[in-house]
Amino acid sequence: MAGRATATGPRSPCARPSGTARGRAARPFAGHSPFPVTHRTKGSLPPPAGVSSCRMGADMGIPVNESTAGGFWRVRIRGMTGEILGAGILLGGDTVLTCAHVIPDDGRPVPASQVLVDLVQVPDAAPVTARVAAGCWVPRRADGCGDIALLTLERPQPAEHAAPLYRLSPEPLGQVRNLGFPRHNDDGTWFYAKIAGTVGPRAEWLELIPDSPGDVVRRGCSGAGVEDVKTGHVIGMIVNRYDDAADIPADERRLRSNMIHIETILRHLPLVHRFVGGDRVVDARLVSRLTGGDRNILDVPFAQRLALWLRRESLAGRRAGVADVETVVIAHDDSGRYEALSRAVTLADRELSGGGDDEAVSAAPHGTVPPLGSVDLAIDVTGRTETEVARRVADRMDLRSPGDTSPLSRIRANAVPLTVVAVGLDRASEPEALLRFMKLLADQGARLMLVFRDPHAAGLRLAERLFRPDPERIDAWLDELADRVAEATDLEREATAAGARAASDPAEAPALRINLTRLRDDPQLRTHHIVAKLAAFEHAVRAVRERAETALCTADAQRDEIKELKGLLNAYAALLGAKAASERRELFPLQRAAHRELTAVPCDVAAARRAVDRFVRAVHLLPEAP
Repeated sequence: MAGRATATGPRSPCARPSGTARGRAARPFAGHSPFPVTHRTKGSLPPPAGVSSCRMGADMGIPVNESTAGGFWRVRIRGMTGEILGAGILLGGDTVLTCAHVIPDDGRPVPASQVLVDLVQVPDAAPVTARVAAGCWVPRRADGCGDIALLTLERPQPAEHAAPLYRLSPEPLGQVRNLGFPRHNDDGTWFYAKIAGTVGPRAEWLELIPDSPGDVVRRGCSGAGVEDVKTGHVIGMIVNRYDDAADIPADERRLRSNMIHIETILRHLPLVHRFVGGDRVVDARLVSRLTGGDRNILDVPFAQRLALWLRRESLAGRRAGVADVETVVIAHDDSGRYEALSRAVTLADRELSGGGDDEAVSAAPHGTVPPLGSVDLAIDVTGRTETEVARRVADRMDLRSPGDTSPLSRIRANAVPLTVVAVGLDRASEPEALLRFMKLLADQGARLMLVFRDPHAAGLRLAERLFRPDPERIDAWLDELADRVAEATDLEREATAAGARAASDPAEAPALRINLTRLRDDPQLRTHHIVAKLAAFEHAVRAVRERAETALCTADAQRDEIKELKGLLNAYAALLGAKAASERRELFPLQRAAHRELTAVPCDVAAARRAVDRFVRAVHLLPEAP
């Protein structure tokens, strides 16, 4: 599907800049309202929140900590002649959230055409006409971002029908569902999936793994609310799907659905916040203004360290008995480090980063921008108790336990796969009690960065005792990393032999061996600080291996084309010989140039193709008369 061009002329309060073209092209379905489908081709790689307010819009008085009975908020959107265009989410009494591409294009910068909205699960509800709300049109940008719209209903509906939108951290492999209206099923059908992870342009989407091939979303699903099955909250909206191209082998072909998280929607349309429950990810005191690009980054190495920590995978479920915890000291007068931290958590927040913050990303020094959505909570714990912080964590996941007891009880009864940055541990109401709570979070699967403001704080010694790993586990990890370095070295060697050096640097493997030796001799080897270093090194080893595998994949894909070009060159060289080559000596340099390109290591296939084409065309030309 091709998104509409960004509106020209004065922008509405909700609008965002169009951006530049990045990301994959989309192929539309035939029909009135195309459903976006992205593809890969053979030889390419797959594209791969505080004390809760417990209210959704104080002016509406709608609880957000319980699912709306009957799902009356689910709507179907049709054209004025009755054809199904997609789905939507009822917000409040007169507002519907949907995808911009669902609305028919009438040639205007902001469509003025009306649509029909059906409250499909409200008995005997009559269709309601609607149109795009003023200032609430975010078309699909050239880079694939956006594709969001708010509609205003001409006849308001009961406020209690509104959707339970909630800022909920997407749980890895968490079960979700949506109601869509595919062809021949006007009344709707359920689609079930599990959350895979972040994908898409600027990481705007969450990829969903369908429970079955039939659960892949399709035309008629765009704009459908995505419900977290465990809590009943609406956490996002279906935006498109991903299909592998037909030339990918059937047993390798992927079909995926993509959703926009509610926090990304809030970034594009901030006025939606009055319909959303749950507190923001980043405490107000930690939010950076993100101005001036790299001028505000006074400590670039620390900013790179933070971005790497946020970028790498959690150790939860992979390193039994090893707490994924890093302690950091930012002295009260160290404004450079503090701003680097504030900037990192702000850029990592879906709701705060993006849109007008493009300059902060593009102007940033290399390696200082963390992935979008890589932090689940950033809390300033200054003056707070463990109960207050526990409530913040429990509300972020809407954790529940039998009897819905205290936040601490809810956390003990559930896994907590969150990435949490806590600032000011030594300034908390009861630092020791809060540190022991952090130990509980780590035991439940959380990844933690604990920031102290005093380099001599007693809590630093307690943190070392609480989080120091078993030496035997660290030694076993080092041995495992040595095996992985050897595997990466072998892949690098194989990639080099295959002529794939352009994508895989053979100098990387020796550097890994040197760094592994340094880690074995690290003075912090028997402290908890070694965990972050080993995790970062593991991430680097994986990156080297993946680059080598990519290079080999590319070399395999190009091998057939190189063979075909060599055959073409040889055939035309023979044809030239049959035409009395001695009379066409001016063609010899073209032939040699093509041969040189085809035998180069690595081979630039595009350059080789051009060289062979030049030779072939020249052979066909008649020789000039003497």
